[in-house]
Amino acid sequence: MTAPIPIPRLRWAARMRRVLLLSVVVGLTGCVLEYSEEDLVRSMPAPAPSISELKSEFPSFDAVEEHVRVAGDAELYVLRLIRRDAMATVLYFGGNAYRTGLMGGRTAASYAALPVNLVLVDHRGYGASSGIPGIDALMADALIVYDHLRADQALAHLPLIVHGQSLGSFLAGHVAATRTFDGLVLESSVTSTEDWVAHARRQQPWWQRILVRRVDIAPELAGRGNLEVARQLDEPVLLVVGELDPLTPPAFSGALYEAAPLAKEHKELLVVPGLAHNDATASPAFEDAMRNFVERVRGDWTDPERRGAP
Repeated sequence: MTAPIPIPRLRWAARMRRVLLLSVVVGLTGCVLEYSEEDLVRSMPAPAPSISELKSEFPSFDAVEEHVRVAGDAELYVLRLIRRDAMATVLYFGGNAYRTGLMGGRTAASYAALPVNLVLVDHRGYGASSGIPGIDALMADALIVYDHLRADQALAHLPLIVHGQSLGSFLAGHVAATRTFDGLVLESSVTSTEDWVAHARRQQPWWQRILVRRVDIAPELAGRGNLEVARQLDEPVLLVVGELDPLTPPAFSGALYEAAPLAKEHKELLVVPGLAHNDATASPAFEDAMRNFVERVRGDWTDPERRGAP
């Protein structure tokens, strides 16, 4: 025969569990979470892409590898995909975790039907590049790669477009703020680190939000982003974002579009239906928008008086 259940004791135990849980929550509430550089960038080595496979899959491109020396005795792996009918050259900076050996084929596929040369870069510490990654180092490296490419007389007869995706959009924006070129593509970008961290926190469950009183952003990340870059833009810009992007939603790109002091014909916001953070360029919509963008950049390049016209 089963013994009778001691109801009062069970109720007391349940109350104690609630008291203990509340004590833990109260004890943890008010904690400060620091968002550090290591949360954004870290070494991710990977083999370089297979040149023979690239040539087989993308016969319109001639693939050329090179290594660009940067600070700290590091070398960046750079892959040039060159085509004879190119109307422009695109320098592409991928997002966090981007490595040409793993993702370069996907980027090449997005550009394969477009009349452009494509230059892909492994961030320091990523892919086939050496060195230790850090935000300031990646920013400085982006300028070195840009200057190296700009000095190449074999490409001097073409306009230069800089395309950055996610983390790479920070690098592309930094180049835009400090150098002169012919067109900028910001994909899956954000206004500022502060806005992005606030957005990420809003996506957390309520119980996680109440446990953390505030999020401190490390000094090397504070103020990063493209809002101030957008406010100073004088080159045409194409902003691209997936409609379903949960990490850098369209509102960020919309704010950058509004901040850019350019005539409407020199700026465009493309929100790609049904796509998310890393696949917005894998779409006919991007191909069409980029083709039009290249044509506009080419027209401005051949007629400098039109460049940045109000």
